[in-house]
Amino acid sequence: MASKEKFLFLEPLRGIFALVVVFVHGDVVGHTSFLLGGMFFENSRMLIDLFFQLSGFVIAYNYADRIHSFSSAAVFQFNRLLRVYPLHIVTFLVFAVGFPLIKFIKDLFVGNTEGQSAFSKFDFSGVWTELFSFNEEAKVCLSHSFTSFDASEFINNILLTNGILDKCLSYNYPSWSVSIEFYSYATFALVFFLFASKSLRIITSIVLVIASGITLYITNSVYPETQTAIFRCMYSYYLGVLLFYVYSNFKIKVAPIYVYLSFILMFTCWYYGNFVSSLLTPFTYSFIFLSLLWSGDSIIKRILSAPKLVFLGTVSYGIYMIHAAVYYAIALVMEKIFMYKMVEDPETGNPFLLVDPMLGTALLLLGMFLTVFLAHLSYRYLEMPFNNMRIRMPAKVPEKRAVSAYVQGFTKRR
Repeated sequence: MASKEKFLFLEPLRGIFALVVVFVHGDVVGHTSFLLGGMFFENSRMLIDLFFQLSGFVIAYNYADRIHSFSSAAVFQFNRLLRVYPLHIVTFLVFAVGFPLIKFIKDLFVGNTEGQSAFSKFDFSGVWTELFSFNEEAKVCLSHSFTSFDASEFINNILLTNGILDKCLSYNYPSWSVSIEFYSYATFALVFFLFASKSLRIITSIVLVIASGITLYITNSVYPETQTAIFRCMYSYYLGVLLFYVYSNFKIKVAPIYVYLSFILMFTCWYYGNFVSSLLTPFTYSFIFLSLLWSGDSIIKRILSAPKLVFLGTVSYGIYMIHAAVYYAIALVMEKIFMYKMVEDPETGNPFLLVDPMLGTALLLLGMFLTVFLAHLSYRYLEMPFNNMRIRMPAKVPEKRAVSAYVQGFTKRR
């Protein structure tokens, strides 16, 4: 069977926008930097939905013809576990064990260990907070998460159910999106196992998009990160699945100008950044993907296909999962060793490192560099060794070709 086409110009979108997320979450050390601020960064939380939709498209493109039985669905889900779980558990242990142990050793040297155990939950309250939650309920939630041990949060992180069952973000907080995406994979495997025909798969995907959107509307969930976040993921993920069927069934040629127009439309939705745009913005991602897929050779596609940008896309999972620990460590070193103060933003209540703009910019860029470097190491020495253990999933031979395939095999054996 011929290998599937590689869309190299789509891969860098993960890496580029993952770096945008890293920039925004670097506010804890780079709040004073002249690089941060503005509507672009303020509403970049919408980028998570781009990752969900791109995953839906790529997964459907690669596995729509490979899931045709319960066993193939189970193999698919096992392979996805091998892809996402190793780095998730490592970054979780860094927050659950590594940082608390470092603090305990430090307190041991200064004689301040009374009433503490080495693995009591680390006090994040003076260093880190979730950068997009500004309401009082969220602050109470974060205060609880960062200052007290909760066995259910610990277990949910191990089971990758933290984005579904937890009320609050905890430990390596970016993993909430990995959690809900992993279980969205499971719904995908189930749908494609139960419904073999293309029409039923399309109808089911449409129903899931509508049902997820209605659920988000009824619950008034704007960019949820736990509990109803699973519907946020499924909304964009199944838009990506539908995008695959649109691309597969309609071979259209469009001018490259539509790529630029689709980005303008996306930024327009970002600017307004309210509940309505949270449901509309994923459609702008669809326009971006389709315009890139349907347009011919162009400057933007050549730029996106550059090896260094493709590399960023390749290690984007590591970039996303590692950056929180990197910035936390930088803030901790600056506060505890170099004695810089953590102060609270009067408007948002978020703590940040009080440094001059030049140092803030340097720390922000340092965090980015370290994140990309560690993501490269993670991809090479952790993610890929496990991913290479995945079980091969051959495509199902269509019934009309089954006889000829058998005859061809028989002929070769003769």
